[in-house]
Amino acid sequence: MAGMPFYRRPARDRLAPLVRPAALAAGGGPGARGSGAGAPGPAATASPGLDARGSGPAVGSGARGDRTAGRVGYAVVDLETTGLSPATDSIIEIGLVLAGPDGVAQRRWSTLVNPGPGPDGDIEVGPTFVHGLVAADLAGAPRFDDVADLLARDLAGRVVVAHNARFDVGFLTRALGRSGHLVRGARVPRMCTMEWARHFMATPSRRLVACCEAAGVSIGQHHSALDDAEAAAGLLRHYMSVGRLRGEEPVAWARSLSDAEGFGGWSWDEKAADAQEGRLVPRSGPGVLRAGTNR
Repeated sequence: MAGMPFYRRPARDRLAPLVRPAALAAGGGPGARGSGAGAPGPAATASPGLDARGSGPAVGSGARGDRTAGRVGYAVVDLETTGLSPATDSIIEIGLVLAGPDGVAQRRWSTLVNPGPGPDGDIEVGPTFVHGLVAADLAGAPRFDDVADLLARDLAGRVVVAHNARFDVGFLTRALGRSGHLVRGARVPRMCTMEWARHFMATPSRRLVACCEAAGVSIGQHHSALDDAEAAAGLLRHYMSVGRLRGEEPVAWARSLSDAEGFGGWSWDEKAADAQEGRLVPRSGPGVLRAGTNR
């Protein structure tokens, strides 16, 4: 839902035994639900500041970042939602691109999500003029809890990347915390391609379309979750390339990589996650005509 031109964003049952991916073994795996294990440490709760030029988040470095930069991958996510508030609105589409430490995409998936009936009894879709989805598109889609194990598994051990991460990660943490797949109140390690935009390139706007144009990154159907996630993944690779040319080693957001390796807030059922791969219902087309789409 990155770069929205139409309205402003404001600045289960008991789970089966927990899975600890090998990538997290050294830094502590997901914490058991309700045990207190895996709560984020001070580094995970610190908010990024601005660098000396005020052009982006503070650049992280140090030995710990050097060690993790080549091990920790990325989960680039984009969401379409019924509105702006994680507390009152719902996710209706998820797009996810899983990338390695070099930013190269390894796997991707997307699904529509049925948020359930609204106050009038019909499926609530929110601003169709933004995302192009109508109630009929969501009728046969899984509910969020039906893909939550898969989502938590694929986010675990990676830095979560989004364009306007405050928005997308805010919805993710609320939904996954409510479903029991993320420790409530945990700060998910993240990297925001919007916040870093002016650190790596000159652009008149930090909106997704403008950033992609400045970076030479292709973008498909804007406000289709997978296309926007692919575009954000392209920006991530562009930033990494520019950083290498500047000699920024490790990557400027190295602290987020370190935090991701040690983050223990996720939980999921591995068998459920495997089964949920077969329940995904991707968007079948561009959706209804969206007036005034600014490409």
